[in-house]
Amino acid sequence: MDSATKLFADRTLRLTLEVLDHRRPVAQLAAVAEPAVLSAVRTLVRADLAPGRTLGAAVLTRVDVVMVDAAAAEVCAAYDRGSRHFALAARITRTRAKGWRLSALRLF
Repeated sequence: MDSATKLFADRTLRLTLEVLDHRRPVAQLAAVAEPAVLSAVRTLVRADLAPGRTLGAAVLTRVDVVMVDAAAAEVCAAYDRGSRHFALAARITRTRAKGWRLSALRLF
């Protein structure tokens, strides 16, 4: 894995958490996420369903990236809200036209 892949994952997850915290609009994810992910995040934001959101702002604490092949990587990450710890899983895929994209997201 190269550092650009890890950097993309880190920046994209930080952006995603900021969107889920209502600190950024969902539309800002369009540049880095697939339409299905955008739709899912939009639903979470509208219904205020982000895990533990009442505990405070999400702070990303760890990001691990494992390459599946040259065009896909699995991402697992940890984030804190207040004194509680949470996790998320994601998949990023590389396309010729748009580069790396967030193609799947799961919050725990």
